[in-house]
Amino acid sequence: MTSTADPTRAFRARRGVPVETRANESRPLCNLPEIDVTLVDAVTKGLTCMPPEGVKAVIPVHWNIEGGLIGVHEDGTVATHPFGPPRPESDEVLAGLRNLLSHPDDFVAVPTTEPTGESVEQGFLDMGWEVPPIVQALNARQAALRGDHTYVDGFTSEVLGRWSGWRESVSTALLGDWASTLFHEGRLSPDALTLLTKEASTVHRQHTPIWDRKIGRKRLLLLDTPLAEGTTLHDLLADQPGPELPSSVDDLDDPRLQGILKQLTPQYRAVVLALGNPGVSTWAEAAALAGASAPGSYGEKVRRKVKRLAAEIGSRV
Repeated sequence: MTSTADPTRAFRARRGVPVETRANESRPLCNLPEIDVTLVDAVTKGLTCMPPEGVKAVIPVHWNIEGGLIGVHEDGTVATHPFGPPRPESDEVLAGLRNLLSHPDDFVAVPTTEPTGESVEQGFLDMGWEVPPIVQALNARQAALRGDHTYVDGFTSEVLGRWSGWRESVSTALLGDWASTLFHEGRLSPDALTLLTKEASTVHRQHTPIWDRKIGRKRLLLLDTPLAEGTTLHDLLADQPGPELPSSVDDLDDPRLQGILKQLTPQYRAVVLALGNPGVSTWAEAAALAGASAPGSYGEKVRRKVKRLAAEIGSRV
């Protein structure tokens, strides 16, 4: 595991450390610590203190955030700038970094690898921690941007508890505003996962065809739903008799309605009875069915008359 090329040469030169050839290239490197000098550079920029209390991990991520590092808090919150806002590098930090780079034989410089969803999660697992759901959600957001359906499907089932039929709904929700506070304010709490779940449910409901929805836990059926022997549901219902509508006041069971109708003229009474016909939902439609020449105004007169009589009967009761 030796190499004539020193991955730290440019970095050391940029940091003001003399670039020298290793004195002992044959020294075994297998037991030396591996250091990603580019990551060290990213961490030390603006580093003037340790992470705030409550931050249990600082990890590089691929979420297109400033600095490329996030701090993961004990409560599952993730935040940018885990060491505080960017500041000029201190002389103390620079001195320590230069000292590290001036001893290239004491470590193995490893190439920088771009973070991925898998590497971010593996970092938590290597430390013996469960991957916070909000971290998995942000990884899934990047996967949705790349069109990585496999990762999104895994997140959908393992974190949201939904099946793969939710792929489009969850992908759409992942690209929504649920994580906006991370990019605008530098912080995202676990509560954002609730917003994501609600948005995914809303989108899924919008994408569900009417005939696949349920009302009162009962599924709707289209009238052209095929039945046995080449018939449809429409054919079956067309042969069913409709509800029997009252033809006179005496056919009504509600005594209050009987009292109202008995005080109406036959013409007004015909409008009220017409309201019970299938497809009639307004007073104007009922008036038209009863033969009124101006159904709009006539139906409104009947409505006001019925309302007044109902109020009088109600006050007596």
